[in-house]
Amino acid sequence: MFLPTILTMRIEKIENSKHKQERILVYLEGGELLRITGEALLRFGLQTGMDLPEATVVELRDISRQYQLRSRGAQLASSRMLSRKELTDRLQRRGATDVEAADTVDWLEELGAVNDEAYAAVIVRHYGQGGYGVLRVRQELQRRGIQRSLWEEALCQLPPAEEAIEQVLRSRLKGRMPDRDEGRKLAAMLQRRGFVWQEIRPVLERFLDGEEFLED
Repeated sequence: MFLPTILTMRIEKIENSKHKQERILVYLEGGELLRITGEALLRFGLQTGMDLPEATVVELRDISRQYQLRSRGAQLASSRMLSRKELTDRLQRRGATDVEAADTVDWLEELGAVNDEAYAAVIVRHYGQGGYGVLRVRQELQRRGIQRSLWEEALCQLPPAEEAIEQVLRSRLKGRMPDRDEGRKLAAMLQRRGFVWQEIRPVLERFLDGEEFLED
């Protein structure tokens, strides 16, 4: 009776990683290296010299792939705050599939390493303190892939437009009273910062008329 040949691969060596304590290095015949966790080592009962059936090798490759993606994702998320979309894009640029990237980001989100709500608040505070208006802040939130459902609550942290515009003008003018020509340039600058003309005009007029300096 003909018996099908079962393909196997032998484990040549198993050792702990010198760089990451939780990582186990499994060397297969032919030079293939699998990076897995101690939990996977115990679950499969892996030992040096063991012959692994092909199905087990495939499963271990998947585990190794997932481990590497999660390690890479954790490294990216720990270096700076990233949104779900930013981290997903970076993982995909490094070869992850859509499913792999989503699984990795979901895992990091569960750990609290990715938090779009907190990230949105940080962006709003940063640009608000820098003297930017709501339009520019919305552009930044969109550019970084923050979900729109998280925008409004975060945008409530912006200072009032009048206060922010006044701060920018005081910083630019340093006590000088601008003329009308400079006023037009200041208005254009404020619009580039995300303020609208209805917000800019009343504050700028006070500076042009000298009212702001009379108050000082």
